[in-house]
Amino acid sequence: YLIYFGLTILHILCLLATGMPLFDSVIHSMGSAGTGGFSNRNACVGAYDSVAIDVIITIFMLLFSINFSVYFLALTGKLRQALKSDELRFFFVMVAVSTLAIAWNIRDVYETVGDCLRYAAFQVASIVSTTGFSSANYDLWPEFSKMLLVVLTFIGACAGSTGGGIKCSRILILIRSAAREVRSIIHPRAVSVVRLDGAPLPEATLHTTQCYFIINLFLVFGAAVVVGLGNF
Repeated sequence: YLIYFGLTILHILCLLATGMPLFDSVIHSMGSAGTGGFSNRNACVGAYDSVAIDVIITIFMLLFSINFSVYFLALTGKLRQALKSDELRFFFVMVAVSTLAIAWNIRDVYETVGDCLRYAAFQVASIVSTTGFSSANYDLWPEFSKMLLVVLTFIGACAGSTGGGIKCSRILILIRSAAREVRSIIHPRAVSVVRLDGAPLPEATLHTTQCYFIINLFLVFGAAVVVGLGNF
């Protein structure tokens, strides 16, 4: 809780430094912290049209998407152990690759490379953290960018964060489980263990993760069918 409130207060102070009103700063900071994305402006964060505000909110949306145990390890002097987190590295690689891919894809929508990176980074952070803030009308972006944002919505943030989604740790476990199955097909007699942060994962954990993923897909597609019936 101290980490949560500390980051929130720091977020408010940073937004105040950009000239954002106190009331607006508190609302957008709490929206970033709780990854609820609530705004008192119709155009959301885009109403301010400020590079500084976009950058600050982008950073804090990502900070609140990180597993809070990483902060705990860092604060207790175990920074090296915190940085060795497989999920943390997977998360930042995913965000970086997605941002660069979208920035390249929307290069014809905006005039400068800086604008492409600014809007791409903000929207990736907003979607992957399940915050839902917007600084631009991404409905005007190419289909590739919109589809990539949909994929990021499913993946979500890190486990132990305030963000939603399936969680990066589960996606990482699923990827490594799939890789193990492929290796088992190629080398049937080989003994392969799925590891996370260097520790072997029990088969029960792998089974639970796979079941969670399948149930999640069924719920999403089921909900999509129900929504689609409204226009039947």
